[in-house]
Amino acid sequence: MNSFVYRPELIGYEKAIELALGNVSPLSKELCSCSEALGRVSWSAVRANNNLPSADSSLKDGYAVKSSDLKTANDSAPVFLKLVGNSITGHKPIIKVKSGTAIRILSGAVIPEGADAVLAEEFTESDSDMVKATADAHFGRNILKTGADILQGQVLVEAGELITPAKVGLLVAGGVTDLYVSRMPSVGLLATGDEVILPGRPLPEGKLYSSNVALQEAWLKSMGIKCLTEACGDSIHALIDHIDRMLLSQDILITSGGAWTGDRDLVIKALDHLNWNPLFHRVRMGPGKAVGMGLLRGKPVFCLPGGPPSNEMAFLMIALPAIAKILGRQNHFMPTFMGTLTEELIDQIDWTQFVHCDLSIVDGEYWLKPLEMRTRRLSAMGKTKAIVKIPEGVDKLAAGTRVSFYAYGMDFS
Repeated sequence: MNSFVYRPELIGYEKAIELALGNVSPLSKELCSCSEALGRVSWSAVRANNNLPSADSSLKDGYAVKSSDLKTANDSAPVFLKLVGNSITGHKPIIKVKSGTAIRILSGAVIPEGADAVLAEEFTESDSDMVKATADAHFGRNILKTGADILQGQVLVEAGELITPAKVGLLVAGGVTDLYVSRMPSVGLLATGDEVILPGRPLPEGKLYSSNVALQEAWLKSMGIKCLTEACGDSIHALIDHIDRMLLSQDILITSGGAWTGDRDLVIKALDHLNWNPLFHRVRMGPGKAVGMGLLRGKPVFCLPGGPPSNEMAFLMIALPAIAKILGRQNHFMPTFMGTLTEELIDQIDWTQFVHCDLSIVDGEYWLKPLEMRTRRLSAMGKTKAIVKIPEGVDKLAAGTRVSFYAYGMDFS
């Protein structure tokens, strides 16, 4: 084991996130069907294989006509046309429209040859032989042109774009059956400490469940990422074994606990033994300053502190943006909005602070109330609906200040 390891001083949050994002990239591409691509990120631009509609088609139930026949048609001077056939959806009509004739047509059906307009049904009366038209129909009226919705060769999805349910529908309509997406990473989640056990097991006195890992797993599963969760006690040899083994099968490793500098904080020591490449350890951010990151065998390893608020914020603001980049996502994982502070916020001017807030809506405006985190940490975390970032260089935000906030989940009730 190394006898001396250089420990860099605390770095600023912006430098840390720059290093985190600068040292990860999307994994290799893989081909999958449109339905399997849901929640994935397109590797490259995807173009339509066909036009939609594939032929000029009707926007209304009515009658395919020649517009010139109905120039003078109105209630007091109707025009009578001979009914010569039908055009129904899914079938190409074989009868042509000639001057003085009309063809019954349904919405979505192909426009018959010779017709240049569709007269909507509400402006007609008909029997088996004749159609009485009481309104005109200008050239192109109620006709959806070939390729008006989707044009063959049109880009349906850009490279790096997230495949949503709406995008799946668009791709299928454009004749796309499969596409290349960024491969989903697998993430190993390692809880450390003699006091920590994984959920689902009996809880002996003095122990605690690894809520940190549960929170991380929930976030990652919501993004479609599979996780391997394990727990390890305060043993340097056990930690070395867990880290070494988990990285054989996982693309990313996230450890929780043991990330500071005390006698029982062994994670960094275990990683040093495995000759990782540390990028940073300890960041001027609160909560979460003990966060570290490095590469082992070219794979990113995130070392998160054990305290729940610190663990959560290090995960959300360092690890998760990097994982989003590995997924190929170009946008931040949480949307941002503007709101107003109900109370003053005070911070160290040389630190970046992240503040858990409750969120309310009054007269269409978002109001942010900071949550008390000192004693009931997990209870406050469970009530969080927004996170406000106080950047380095700012020591105070007055009540009533308009600020940007991260929307934490989708429940704004």
